[in-house]
Amino acid sequence: MNRLEIAINAAVSAGDLLMDHYGKVYGIKNKESLRDVVSEIDELSESKVMSILQESDPGCTVLTEEKGLIGPDSDSRWIVDALDGTVNYIHNIPFFCVSISYWVDNRPSIGAIYNPYSGDIYYAEKGVGCFVNQKRLHLLDVELGNNLTAMAFSGKAYNPSMRSTEFGIFGQLNDLSQGCLRTGSAAMNLSYLSHGKFSLVMGKANKLWDVAAGLLIAEEAGADVKFNMTDKQKHLVDYIAATPSSKKKIYTDIDMSYFDL
Repeated sequence: MNRLEIAINAAVSAGDLLMDHYGKVYGIKNKESLRDVVSEIDELSESKVMSILQESDPGCTVLTEEKGLIGPDSDSRWIVDALDGTVNYIHNIPFFCVSISYWVDNRPSIGAIYNPYSGDIYYAEKGVGCFVNQKRLHLLDVELGNNLTAMAFSGKAYNPSMRSTEFGIFGQLNDLSQGCLRTGSAAMNLSYLSHGKFSLVMGKANKLWDVAAGLLIAEEAGADVKFNMTDKQKHLVDYIAATPSSKKKIYTDIDMSYFDL
């Protein structure tokens, strides 16, 4: 299998495991905040992904949410979030996914995101295009005021003094669009952007594994994507992905200096 096939296989296999345990989760622990949690199923799903990656790509380097860096330190690595949207999952809200990507020289080259509840698999390869369930996606340049948007907040522990700034930007974006959502899954936000369900998504100090696959998926669908690793040690990313007209609108109407882009 090539790496895209490996990513899709791993995402679907882990997603099937998530569905096997859906509604049965226990053993939940908080990490940095009330909504930054990990459950036993996160760890089971990650183990499933790791077994497939290590069998299919021996000697590979993998950055995971729960175990960190596995394998030799390399600029070519898999980046895995085996359950993005854990809070949604444990509350039986069907908006969660498995996100798997492959990065080379700090840029994404392959991405796969699978929502096992809906059965939708989004995937992309750099320069090849973006697809959902084998259908090619081409993002239309929908204006901000004619569609929904989404924003993924930084954790409270990141910079408590700036929380009001983020809430203010969220409110402005809500007023400029048909509504700004905080869905609980940054990976699914980017997938929905690629599918035209959102016209803009952005986030401050999100974890790399949350968005590593989605940034490429959105870009290959035709979105204007900009991101910056703001803290490589903590794997924090600022990003914006949008239709061209939507991005132009917010840079005209919102003070975007809070984002390191």
